[in-house]
Amino acid sequence: MALRSVASSGMTRYYRVHEPVGYDPQVATPLILAFHGGGGNAVQFANQTEMYVTANAHNFLLVFPEGTGVLGGPPLYRLETWNAGACCGWAEQNGVDDVQFVRDLVVALSAEWNIDLNHVYATGHSNGGMMAYRLGAEASDLIAAIAPNAAALGVAQPVLGNIPVMAMHGKLDTNVPFQGGVGTGPSGTNFRSQRASLIPFARANGVSSYALQETRGQALRFAGIGSTGSSIHYWYLRDGGHSWPGHGSALGDPVNMDIDANTEIWAFFAQF
Repeated sequence: MALRSVASSGMTRYYRVHEPVGYDPQVATPLILAFHGGGGNAVQFANQTEMYVTANAHNFLLVFPEGTGVLGGPPLYRLETWNAGACCGWAEQNGVDDVQFVRDLVVALSAEWNIDLNHVYATGHSNGGMMAYRLGAEASDLIAAIAPNAAALGVAQPVLGNIPVMAMHGKLDTNVPFQGGVGTGPSGTNFRSQRASLIPFARANGVSSYALQETRGQALRFAGIGSTGSSIHYWYLRDGGHSWPGHGSALGDPVNMDIDANTEIWAFFAQF
């Protein structure tokens, strides 16, 4: 993956780019921003998720931004976090403006690649999923849809615009509990539940109720279609822990193998 940097809010920020094998500079290309979990980094997350395989198959530009921390950035890229509002670690404690970083990042990417700015999406795991939630709440003018995994919304202000959301969460997740509360991870954060995390987006999208759409083994998908036309879907993974569905867990948690997160994320994003 190509390593790039961009100046943002007085800092040098880093990101890694996977250009799909079918990329054509004459064609505007969708962009997915994939945010690593707290304590991880871009290379670790790319290797864990293998999302680059999906990018090659469906021809979207895939970018893995790097968070910040005392050991973040070159040469170590270790213990990096995102300021997702109520979490996590160094980035939150130091008030890092990660929303502005994403805005600056997209401008930098657009100068080098032919980005379809109407189809910029955000996904992520754990603290990275929380960052996707924050972008959905605060940057719906830039981000077309979000797909957080094993995460909770960490900002209190109302969602600024309607935006499609697909959330994935394991029932057995103790790091960011599905039912909310203080997790077993090092952040000590009292997390919103999955349901509470989706409520502000449901209100913004005009979603009043959910219905079970399908069951695949231990994976259940619920959906609500709002009055604005934006939808909210969530996968309830009865045998999943703090993990990336279909692939693995950096913590050794149980992994639901009934769905492939990468496939579901792209299928959802491609609708918007």
